[in-house]
Parts: sequence; structure tokens; C-alpha cells
Amino acid sequence: MLITSEGLVLRQRKIANNRRMIVIFTRQYGKISAGTSLTEKSRSRAALALRPFTFSEYELFKGREAYSINSASVKKSYFSVGEDLDRFMVASAFINFLDRVLQEEEPMPGLFDLSLEFMDSVARASAGTVRTLLYAFVVKSFSMLGVMPEITCCVNCGRELESFGHDAQGNAPGKLKLFSVSSGGVICEDCANREKSDGDALIYRPTFDIIDTLRFFMTRPLSTFEKVNLKKETADSFGQIIAEYTSRYLGADILSELL
Repeated sequence: MLITSEGLVLRQRKIANNRRMIVIFTRQYGKISAGTSLTEKSRSRAALALRPFTFSEYELFKGREAYSINSASVKKSYFSVGEDLDRFMVASAFINFLDRVLQEEEPMPGLFDLSLEFMDSVARASAGTVRTLLYAFVVKSFSMLGVMPEITCCVNCGRELESFGHDAQGNAPGKLKLFSVSSGGVICEDCANREKSDGDALIYRPTFDIIDTLRFFMTRPLSTFEKVNLKKETADSFGQIIAEYTSRYLGADILSELL
């Protein structure tokens, strides 16, 4: 059966008989692996569509157990990200993240559109803001992947944020916000102490407001983060939390490579 779909190349590898296997995140069919006899050395436009960071339209033959690429037409190439090391590292982490979290042939059109927005933003943004863009993409993907952290109350006991109590500096109630990767959200001091006693705790006490930060990343469009450059201390701390969270709930321990 012949089908067509837009897609973003995640990776490729050589297989037998001088063929290649291309892993593509497609709009209609989700992540698929498709074999092809096309090579990057060819001068045809279709050859460009085999490379990572390329958005193309593919004509595919769908057999009983496999896909094959008949032809391809490049819609947009993002090879400019390779001209800057920071952009390249972030874009590589992005496609590795997608490759890890996407299931074969599970359509996710919302995440697909967000992925194209991300690539557009990375290509436009200054090198100093691209890591913030990656954090924004990952946080926005949580709801689509079903692993959104709880930030409206204590994830364990349901205690309202306003009653969390004073922090160590004596600031007003509600200012003390711990984040438990182990439990999957913000946690009150009492539950944090109980969790620590169980011996399986991974709890952070960030110097910034973790709830406001997560809400900011969740609600603002990706283009906002083309000009947002977090303070290094905040970026490193937030990045560590996100790295641990994605590792635990998505099995994608890739953000730590950028920290």
C-alpha cells in the first residue's frame, strides 16, 4: 500500500544490501522505521531527505511488517543548526529525546507540530538561549506524554500550597516549595521528611520558585524562549531536575549530557 506523510528525520543507519534504515517522526503515523536504497551521495533532492534535522514529505510503501521509502521531497532543511556547536548539541539532544520517548506507529500530531516549532526556534535563536528552548520543549511535552508533574498541591497528601508553611528564611507561608522527582511533583515538608526516611527520595529544594518556573515554561509559546536566557545557576539547577525527571518517567536520560 502506498502512503504519503510529512516527517522529521531522527536518525539513520546502514543495513544489508547497501540500504539504509531511516527513523522518521511522521505526522500521520508517528515514529516509523523505513528502509531505502537512496543514498546521501546521490545528487537528487530525495537524498537530502535522509539526513537528520530535515523536514520532508515521503512516499512510502507499507508492507505487512515494514516500510520502504519510494521517494521524498525536502520541505525544510535545518542543517544551519550544525554551524554552531551549542545549537547542534541542543538539536541532537532534542532528536535523541524524541527517539527515546516515541513509540513505533503511535501518532502524536500535537507533539509533531511542537517539534517543528522547536526546530524553527532553534534556527532563529541566539546560541545563548537554545538550552532554555530545549527545557521549554521537554516541559511542554510532559502533558502530551502523560507524565505532567503535580504542581497545584502536595503530590503525596494533597495539601494546599498556601499552607506549606514558612521557609528557612522565615518568608511567608506558601513560599517553601520542594520538588520530589520520586513522587512526581511539589511536596510539603512533612511528606518530604517521610519520603526521605523511606530511603528512595530524590527531592530538590531549588533557590528559585519551581512552580512559577514550570508554569512559565508550560504556558508560554516556544518562540518566547528564543530570547530568554536563564541565569546559569537557575539553568543548571532546573536542567538537573528536568534531567532526573525525564530519566525516571520517560527513560530518556539525555538532558544530563548538556549540563
